[in-house]
Amino acid sequence: MRILLMELRRSPLRWWFPVLVALDVAVLFGRSQWWIGVWPQASAAAQIPAFYLGPFLAAYAAWASGRIHRLGFEDQHTAGTRPRWQVEGTHIAAVAVYGGGAYIVGAAVAATVSYRDAGPGFLWPSYLLLGAALIVLCIAVGHIAGRWFPSAFATPVISGLACFVVVTMNGGPSKAGLFVLSGAPAVEVTSERLAIRWALALAAVAVAVLTPRSLPGYTGARGKLIARLPTVGSSALAVACLAGVITAGPVQTARANPSAPTCTRTVPKICVWPEERMYIPQLDAMAKRVSGLPPAIKSPSVFYEEGLRGHKAQDTDFSIFEGSMWEVADSMSIAISRASTPAFCQAANSSAEDRRLMAYFELDSWLAARISGAGQPSDIHGGPPGVDQRAIARLIKQSQSAQQDWVEKRIKVIKVTRCA
Repeated sequence: MRILLMELRRSPLRWWFPVLVALDVAVLFGRSQWWIGVWPQASAAAQIPAFYLGPFLAAYAAWASGRIHRLGFEDQHTAGTRPRWQVEGTHIAAVAVYGGGAYIVGAAVAATVSYRDAGPGFLWPSYLLLGAALIVLCIAVGHIAGRWFPSAFATPVISGLACFVVVTMNGGPSKAGLFVLSGAPAVEVTSERLAIRWALALAAVAVAVLTPRSLPGYTGARGKLIARLPTVGSSALAVACLAGVITAGPVQTARANPSAPTCTRTVPKICVWPEERMYIPQLDAMAKRVSGLPPAIKSPSVFYEEGLRGHKAQDTDFSIFEGSMWEVADSMSIAISRASTPAFCQAANSSAEDRRLMAYFELDSWLAARISGAGQPSDIHGGPPGVDQRAIARLIKQSQSAQQDWVEKRIKVIKVTRCA
């Protein structure tokens, strides 16, 4: 501990600590703020800065671990009284303390801004630990590179860029799962999936501290073999852990559906995961708009967020994507149009199918606009082909009777379409 404190006091990284904190906070708020107030989403957002801190710390670790060789102190270092692995481990620990400190500050900021709206609960440790594993892994890789190629410029730059590129291309949630981009309440990072990624990070640290740059004091084939045993063992462990990460499947797995979801006190009801209780006022207003739809429209009695019904889930269950209520309204509109129209059958001919399909598209678009209380948002592009979303936005401002006539015409087209 005394040596670690000495390393922390003399580490140039202490001057970079404010920069690391600023980088973390900038990444936290630079993307968007929709995650504020939902604990799992805030946890995932607090983890994302590790994606940028890791390569930065890899570059610094590469520079720091090569200092001894650049200054010509390798012999004194090797002849020291302390085991080489302790010295190398202290260097890695010092970098991890400063990087982890900045990471924790960012997490504290995420928790602070979410506390008022999120309600009971706190940040999910699994997401924070996932980010920490990525940081440790990058530091270990940079340390190894700096020991073997002690350039003051090329190795740090290459280490940082390589770490960033590899993690970007292969570390995403659908691949190695070294980071996630979202923390929907329907999924979680299980302890087993987290453990295998921490095993990879710690195995990389073992390689970094046990791999000798040279083999002083050992002669003959047997001596060199003995000297290499720790390196071989740790390297084999790292390869095994990497294989485990690749074959373990997605880092996020489905959660068990809760026994008591959070629902609006309306007819119809809209139910969400308890962690998304902050959206209840908006959902309550949407449910009241559904109850005010024209008589020709029939609605299910309950709408569910994805994951709440487990194996009973339906394709009309909605998701809250980046806090967007339009996604919720869009999914609800499909469920309502199905309840308000006959069961689907193949039309007698293609022209009849096209007319019916356009009637469905227009009806769904109108329903989504009515439920959301406005037309399609400007940042949402696309939608059902052939539908004039501006005309739909104007339509929902017209009288109830005018909208009733418009709706009945679309439903009539759907009902009179003859089946094949």
